[in-house]
Amino acid sequence: MGQRPMIIGMAGHIDHGKSALVEALTGRPMDPFAEERRRGITLDLHVAPLPLDENTIAGVVDVPGHEDLVRTMVAGAAGVDLVLLVIAADEGIMPQSREHLAVVEQLRIPRGIPVLTKSDLVEPEWLGMVEEEVRTWLASSPVSFEPPVVTSARTGAGTDALRSAIREVAQRLPPPRADDLARLPIDRAFSRPGTGTVITGTAWSGAFQAGDAVRVLPGNHAARIRTLERHGQPVPKASAGERVACGLTGLPLDAVERGSVLVSGSDPWQESSALDAAVEVLPEAPRPLRHQTRLRVHLGTAEVLARVHLGAAIAPGSSGLVRLALERPLVARGEDRIVLRSYSPVTVIGGGWIVDPCPPRGRVRWPGGLADPDPLHRLRALLSRRPAGASEGEVAQLVGEPPSIVSALCRDPSIAAVGNLVILHRQIEEATSVAREAVSSFHRDHSREDGMPLETLRHTLRQYHVAVNPAIDWLVTQGELEIERGIIRRVGFRSAIQGGAEATERVLALVEEAGLSPPTVSEIAVTLSIPTTADLLRRIAAAGRVVAVEPDRYFARRALDEFARALGEVAAQGPITPAALREATGLTRKYLIPLLEWADRSGLTRRQGDARVPGPALGVTKLER
Repeated sequence: MGQRPMIIGMAGHIDHGKSALVEALTGRPMDPFAEERRRGITLDLHVAPLPLDENTIAGVVDVPGHEDLVRTMVAGAAGVDLVLLVIAADEGIMPQSREHLAVVEQLRIPRGIPVLTKSDLVEPEWLGMVEEEVRTWLASSPVSFEPPVVTSARTGAGTDALRSAIREVAQRLPPPRADDLARLPIDRAFSRPGTGTVITGTAWSGAFQAGDAVRVLPGNHAARIRTLERHGQPVPKASAGERVACGLTGLPLDAVERGSVLVSGSDPWQESSALDAAVEVLPEAPRPLRHQTRLRVHLGTAEVLARVHLGAAIAPGSSGLVRLALERPLVARGEDRIVLRSYSPVTVIGGGWIVDPCPPRGRVRWPGGLADPDPLHRLRALLSRRPAGASEGEVAQLVGEPPSIVSALCRDPSIAAVGNLVILHRQIEEATSVAREAVSSFHRDHSREDGMPLETLRHTLRQYHVAVNPAIDWLVTQGELEIERGIIRRVGFRSAIQGGAEATERVLALVEEAGLSPPTVSEIAVTLSIPTTADLLRRIAAAGRVVAVEPDRYFARRALDEFARALGEVAAQGPITPAALREATGLTRKYLIPLLEWADRSGLTRRQGDARVPGPALGVTKLER
């Protein structure tokens, strides 16, 4: 047969014979601890291999049935492909039978087999009544249950029939994806001499190999896989759907516990202190789910307390979207199933699935499509919450799909790639529209300017994050806008400044010829008979060719470079003083003092008492002559 790896979980009321059934199937004792043997009940998770043929071994996870240990049952049900719902023929359906079924249904375990145990203790007529009751009870379950199998662990009756039913289910299971992100919820951690810290669990996705760099979350503890075992036998690799024990180096035992998650060191998993989920409240729940209700969230092998954030209350038998504010972080993925239990008294009240495993902070928004079963619709909704974008690796966690599927989703025309991020294409369209209007508005309000400073436009578009550059680039490529010397404008736009380019060159030439003794703006206007001199100089300054050292006096850039060289020469001889600079440049105080203050602002110099020393922008200690 050679089927895919398979995990079988047990469920059912206390003392209905779950452990005895597993022992009959596998030949392995399932209560290895002395206290369990003494009390005759299972207190924690135990796993036994069940050979289905010469090539396939299923892992059977036995769980406790006592009501105080339902949390352990939930942990044991994590990653299960098939559940055996055990019901004792002499007692029938009991309270924990119903509670365990609620857990199984909320986890959406794909298939189940109801198993009637202790058949040797009842008459055939009674057995038939219990069998019919179980059929009726499970007929409407979202779990696909096979017909009941009648067994007796004491006599061995029905054991072969149960094995055959399990084999048939195994043949119908879809194969796991080997190309997915690697994740393994941890249900046990202990220390083994010569190995170090050992963790056990069921691999949910991807694969782990000996030698792999891994992380344990929450906490982001780095480690490396030293050994891998499957059902007690060393293996080089463990894949999704397999029970595995990992020996880890570099990980102290106190850094890991039940509820931690082992992930590949190279995969971009994130932990979160909040989860957005689509939940349903069971019809038999005692009260509606209200805002700020405190409850227990079960995800994988973890149990975390949380507060519910929602608008209208969700009545028993109804469903809705909620935010779960966690009291400690969890590692979740889109489409993960959760179970909800009340805080006190503790009982299963509902469950659901994760629609956003790492929701953005702030006011909760519920965009359309967030709970859509179609991953593309869900991705669009998730990206609408993330204007700054997300990497494809992050998307694989958000939507709960393997990287190959994510790559295909991200090639949809509604999604745009910007560098290593993906965003909604409509963000670029919106940013393009806003940019176009912003430049046009600037031209209307500042008609005497050559155009809008590019950085001003970027600031105007800042809410569009990574869509800003693609929007501007598209407008330039389409010939709508042009960029020149840090100024962006409509193609064909000409400023309303009198004189245009010819006047601009005359003003610039006068300032450059004046060197370190330029006239004021008003003096230039009179000299050249150009009333728009102030506008022209602001435009020239925006292009970086002159600098306003004083509000009414501009210096040419090359003149300021000359002054910086003079500062360096003086600094090489000693302190920078007005007297020394006056001797070096011949400037009067009228020009020298404003230039020194400009040098201070520019980082070329720094005041130190009555003198100055070189600033970080000067970078001169000794000038070559």
